[in-house]
Amino acid sequence: LTAMTMKRNVTVVDIFSTRMLGQSGFLAEVFDVFRKNGVSVDVVATSEVSISLTLDQKQAAKHLDVIVPELEKWSTVEVHSGKSMISLVGNVARSSEILRMVFETLSENDIR
Repeated sequence: LTAMTMKRNVTVVDIFSTRMLGQSGFLAEVFDVFRKNGVSVDVVATSEVSISLTLDQKQAAKHLDVIVPELEKWSTVEVHSGKSMISLVGNVARSSEILRMVFETLSENDIR
């Protein structure tokens, strides 16, 4: 493990929609909602039918009451506030070993 960082007070927004499967432009629609509301997205993870993204909690608190209903026009949205984000940097050849150690440590300290 080369480096580890943590950011507190993160809001996670999970967006689910089968409409995004195989469609071009879906991510652009999602990010346009955030752009129109002046909200910067920190981290993004996607799969075939879902998008998870993180926002600064202060920014999210000001704008999610407008953003969520707009996203819910074509998706299911879940919001999780008060989270922390951990980033790990390490040797990819040892990633399984590093992740095992990190998750064991988190579990031993009752961190979910």
